[in-house]
Amino acid sequence: MPAPDSIPVIHGQGVTKVFRDFWGRPRAAALQDVTLSVPAGAIFGLLGPNGAGKSTLIKLLLGHLHPNAGSLTVFGRSPREVAIKSRIGYLPERTSFYAGLTGLETLRFFGRLLGLPRPVREERIRQLLAMVGLSGACRRLVGEYSHGMRKRLALAQALLNDPDLLLLDEPTAGLDPLGCCEIKDLIGALGRRGKTI
Repeated sequence: MPAPDSIPVIHGQGVTKVFRDFWGRPRAAALQDVTLSVPAGAIFGLLGPNGAGKSTLIKLLLGHLHPNAGSLTVFGRSPREVAIKSRIGYLPERTSFYAGLTGLETLRFFGRLLGLPRPVREERIRQLLAMVGLSGACRRLVGEYSHGMRKRLALAQALLNDPDLLLLDEPTAGLDPLGCCEIKDLIGALGRRGKTI
């Protein structure tokens, strides 16, 4: 059996995902025979035009979809296993938060959903708000946040469980150049801390 360090965080062999219509006929081949291996601590990017299957692959890694063919593992196990999901943080392309909650209340809500003990939750929230540059705006309603602020709040939310693997779907989409630089700097800092991104 290989040593745990030698097992790639993500391993896919011949992954294919075909979406079918109501009658089960193939409608769209989102992924065709994809093979990849991502080692621990890597910052790995998926590049391609709209419709290339990037978001589909992320949904497969999250266990939200199942491949039609091939195999896909995360930490050597099926991404559909609950224990694996607890080691993943996810920043979707589009985020939705309750507009009537503050940024702080939003993170507390998600921290409770994750089952984080209160002292751990509060300290982690404080650190994450500082990391994403929202400490000064954490008591403002999320409905008053700019797009960039909501994106940074979503990144903090994705990091609440201190994940080993962070999946980011278009993390800089819709951000101004300064916001893009800040997100890229954060990704680099997380990579230096040993996160697989």
